[in-house]
Amino acid sequence: MANTELVLRMYDYFSKGNMAAIKAEIFHPEIVWRMPGHHPLAGTMTGADQVIAFFGALFRAGITVDNVHFGELDNGTVVEKHIGHGELNGETIDLPTCTTYGIKDGKIADVQVHTAVQHTVDRYMWARIPLRSVAERVL
Repeated sequence: MANTELVLRMYDYFSKGNMAAIKAEIFHPEIVWRMPGHHPLAGTMTGADQVIAFFGALFRAGITVDNVHFGELDNGTVVEKHIGHGELNGETIDLPTCTTYGIKDGKIADVQVHTAVQHTVDRYMWARIPLRSVAERVL
C-alpha cells in the first residue's frame, strides 16, 4: 500500500469513528504525534492511546476539516494540507494547516502538525478547552 493510501485510510476510519482499526492497522506501536503551540492540546503525544485521546479532544473543540490535499515526498513522507474550521463567539475561525506523516514498517510512526497561524490556533484552543479549576488540577 502506498504511504498516501495509508493516511487516507486513517481519515476514512476516523470519519467512521473506527478508532480500534486506526490503532490496530494504521498506527505504529511507537507513534509520536507533535502539535505545536501554547494551548491545552499542544505537545507530543506518544502511543496510539494518547493520539486517539488527542483526536477526541480535537473533535470536542469543534474543529472540522476541508480542502484536504495530499502528496508524497521522495523519502516516503506524506504531506497533507487542509483548512480546519471552528466557531468562536459567532466568529468563523480558519486554521490552515500542513501535517507530515512519517511511515515505518508500513504504519504511521511520526507526525508533525505545522500550523500557519499559531496565535489563532492558541486563541481558539484556549477558548474552547478551558483548564479545570486549580482544586481539580492539584488533586
